[in-house]
Amino acid sequence: MALLTCPSDFTDHAASKTNRQLADKYGVGEKTITRWRKETGCTASIRPFASAALPKQHVPAISPGLASEAAQFLRKTHRPVYHRVIEGKEFRGQYVVGTRVLEEDEVVALAEEKGFQAYNRLFDLAS
Repeated sequence: MALLTCPSDFTDHAASKTNRQLADKYGVGEKTITRWRKETGCTASIRPFASAALPKQHVPAISPGLASEAAQFLRKTHRPVYHRVIEGKEFRGQYVVGTRVLEEDEVVALAEEKGFQAYNRLFDLAS
């Protein structure tokens, strides 16, 4: 199959149009437009999508403590694992692990069965 040659007026339009717009104009595929851009050295001065970073999603803060460290450990193997305080303050101290609702000490015990070891803050002081 023969390669399509680049049109003579391609460089005039390439700087101000996206690959999709150029493909529609010339009746070719976007891969052909990409090849023509490489051959001619014409890059697009506009972007089809915003180049700025997306805003960070709001995630509820994880309360510090042994139970939340254990919950973080369980997130590797269990879905879902979350603190029920996001459902309402009356559920403080409860975690959902899979389909079960567990208290903080039960979450820690389950995580220790799976190999969880609590972070020891004395290591920070020693170094």
